[in-house]
Amino acid sequence: MRGYVEQIWGSFSEEYNRKNVDESIAAATYSVIACEGLNIGALAVERHPTHIQLTQMYILPSHQNRGVGTSLIRKLAAEAKQSRRPLRLRVLSVNPARRLYEREGFRVTSLTSERVFMELDALTEG
Repeated sequence: MRGYVEQIWGSFSEEYNRKNVDESIAAATYSVIACEGLNIGALAVERHPTHIQLTQMYILPSHQNRGVGTSLIRKLAAEAKQSRRPLRLRVLSVNPARRLYEREGFRVTSLTSERVFMELDALTEG
């Protein structure tokens, strides 16, 4: 993510990011993504009464484009559909992961120069 952050804001603060991750870990919103016995990333999901929020999904570059993210998104989409809540996320505007979300049926709900806010409406999807 460092490269995307630097593209948008011009710099990257290791200290700031560690603080945010530490707070999320303390709040128990993060899970480790494991594949074939290796820890390959992290997933942060918040479940609210009105929606499910995919807060962060990090997958090591060596494990990207192998279907891991797609599988996780589809599991969250199934949970959202079953609970009749939309699945929401935000992605940095320069992050190519946006294409994954669009392929999976997410629609853009708003834009800023830095971020794209997206939603999968569980009530209208397939």
